[in-house]
Amino acid sequence: MTEKEKTLIAGCLQREKAAWDAFVLQYSNIVYHTIKKTLNLHHVEPHADLVEDLYQEFFVSLLRNEYKKLRQFRGAQGCSLASWLRLLAAGSTI
Repeated sequence: MTEKEKTLIAGCLQREKAAWDAFVLQYSNIVYHTIKKTLNLHHVEPHADLVEDLYQEFFVSLLRNEYKKLRQFRGAQGCSLASWLRLLAAGSTI
């Protein structure tokens, strides 16, 4: 885990709006395109409304239960936050 990722996650966990806004801005494209690609791979037409709903739900899911999912990120074995979020987004789509 990089220092930037640690700082960003720490700010989110401390409920800093600026940190959360930066987190969403930093990773929104990755999450959006992962959801869209996952739907395509499973032969589901990625209608804009469906993709948007799944996208919104993904970020809300990170906030649930005191940021439980976000707290689970460890960055083990060189896994970046972006890679981990891709895995979560793909898994939450199917």
